[in-house]
This record gives sequence, structure tokens and C-alpha cells, in this order.
Amino acid sequence: MNRIYLDHAATTPLRPSVARVMAQVALETPGNPSSPHHEGRMARGALEAARRRLADVLGVPPGWVHFTHGGTESDNLAVEGRARAEPRGAIVISAVEHSAVRETAAHLAGTGHRVIVLPVLPSGEIDPGALSEALAAPVPPALVSVQAVNSETGLVLELGPVLERATARGVPVHVDAVQALGRIPLPEGVALLSLSAHKVGGPRGMGVLVRDPSVALHPLHHGGSQESGLRPGTENVAGAVGSAEAIEAAEEERPHEAARLGALRQRLETALLGSVPGLRIHGSEGARAPHILGVGLPGIPGDLLPGALDLEGVAASAGSACRSGTTEPSPTLLALYGEGAAAVAPVRLSLGRGTTAEGIEEAIPRILGVFERVRAGFAGAG
Repeated sequence: MNRIYLDHAATTPLRPSVARVMAQVALETPGNPSSPHHEGRMARGALEAARRRLADVLGVPPGWVHFTHGGTESDNLAVEGRARAEPRGAIVISAVEHSAVRETAAHLAGTGHRVIVLPVLPSGEIDPGALSEALAAPVPPALVSVQAVNSETGLVLELGPVLERATARGVPVHVDAVQALGRIPLPEGVALLSLSAHKVGGPRGMGVLVRDPSVALHPLHHGGSQESGLRPGTENVAGAVGSAEAIEAAEEERPHEAARLGALRQRLETALLGSVPGLRIHGSEGARAPHILGVGLPGIPGDLLPGALDLEGVAASAGSACRSGTTEPSPTLLALYGEGAAAVAPVRLSLGRGTTAEGIEEAIPRILGVFERVRAGFAGAG
């Protein structure tokens, strides 16, 4: 039985072109980018070329692009780094943020920093009244952090009103665009933008933080001046080059690939809805990114489906890979659906470059068979 990989929102296979350029850099560029000798200058040249390449793709000056150890570190640096730099202002986040933002905010709250969580409507709209109240504080917030695409549901959050109103108040906005990259147009005019290469065929352990230099951040680590002092430590030159290769390719492919994935997702969604009574499509109340289908199966425990699907050769998850091992309803689903989140078992089916129409057609009967067996088995046990 061949495997069908439907967990591209967790990570994606490395692009062959990325593997080639990374291997070349690793073999031919042995120096430390901070060293003054020839080998060091070669490494520095490769690193800065990758930075310029990314800056061109993202439409920002090269000095705005900083390499990090993944999207999680990029989010942490934006949120906690901003809180340390402006300790009097609150950190404002949405209720559906990835754990990299949500748990960083919780950590800050535990140390006495003021944190405000904004409700999110199932349509993807940030509660306008709560946003107005947060921005009207006598001391302006230090940061508003809102993701572009929710990783569990694919829901596209409405960033326009947040950007407009926060900017008018002089409050910088951070956008976690990890799941937006290569899927929907990236937001413009944000002060801080987090990306992750491995979601689009790049290397794991590499992220990007795009920062308007007028926005002060305090580094989270110490011991060097690399990445404009924001991220000390010897830079991963091969990872930076691979990240630039992957992100450039993903953005070039986006118009065609987004339409292709959207059609495949719609085929899968239609098949499941037509065969599974009571199935919930998470995020369907608003716009969704084309690569994520989050569903909820009523009447069974929330931790059974990913393992059952795996036994049938389908790789999927219950939600964000960063929450794996938990059985409680996710904060995202609780924020969107309240107590109704606990009434369904969630599954996230996410598509990518390697997903084909043939693979979707093969996956449909496997998924439906698992749903039917798990539901029947649980009903019989009850």
C-alpha cells in the first residue's frame, strides 16, 4: 500500500533544487561568515546574496531580512523581543494564534507583562470592539500580533482593518505568515513578518523575520552581533541559501499552485461532506487558504483519527504539529466554536506540491473507510 502524504501544513519534502544548492554551499563554503579571511568572505558573500534574494522576493530592503532558527523563533523574537524593548505597552494577540505566539504571550503575562487577547469571529474578522479598546489604552500597545492564515483550519484572518487601525495609532503589527507563504499573497505594510522555509520545500530549522528597523526589538540571546545583533551565533549559510531558493520558488509558483491546490481541496471536501453526516468543515465561515482542509467528525474522541488514518497509509494530523500529543480541544477551535469544539474529533488534511489528483482520489475511500470504522467501533463500544 502506497503512502499518501496529507500533512504539508506540518512540513514539506525538501525541493531537489534546494538540496542541490545547500550541498554546494556546504561543500564549497567552509568558512565562518564573521571571519575576515578569504573563506570567511566567501561565506559572508553567500549569506548576503541569500538575504538580497529574499529581500527582492519580499519587496523590502536587504537590511530588513533576518535569518532565524525556524518560524517559532521568528515569532518569539517578534513578540518577546518587542515586549522587552517596550515593556510599558501591552502585547495584543488574536485568540487563534499559533502556539509560538500564544505561549510566548502567556509567558510574558506570567512575568507581569500586560497581554490582551482579541476574540476572532468564525469569519476571520478580529473583534472590532476589542481591537478599538486595546488600541485606545493611555499607553499604546507595544505590538499587535495577528496571523495571516490559521494553521489548523486554513482560515484567512482579516488583516486589513487591524493594519489600518494599529498603524493610525502608531502601533507596530507583527504577522505570522508561515502558512500564507506560497499560498496567498503576503501582507504588505507590516512592521514584523515571520516566515518558515520548510513549509514550502525548504530546510527545517530555518526561519525569517522581516523587520522594519524603526521598530525596536530586544534580542532573546546574547553572545554575538550576527543578524544585526538580533540573533547571535554563527549563521547557517547553507540553510539561508536553501531558504531563499525555496521561498523564491514558492512565491513564483503561487498563482498556479494556489489554484491547483484549491481545486484538489474542494474535491476532497465535497467527497467527505457528501458521505459523512454531520461533518464540520472548520473555517468554512470565512475565506480559507487553498492547502488546508480542517474537518470535525462528531461523536468520537478527538485522539483516534490520525492514528487510524496512518494505519491506512494516510499521513494527517489533528491540528498543528506543535500541539501533537494533546487530546484537549485546541485553543483555536475553542476560540472559534466555543463548547462545540469538544463535540467533534478534528483532522487536518493539508496539501502541497506533491499532492496529485490521483492521490486525492485514492485517499478519499481510505479516509471515508477510517471515519466509518472508527465511528462504528466507538458506537459499538458505547
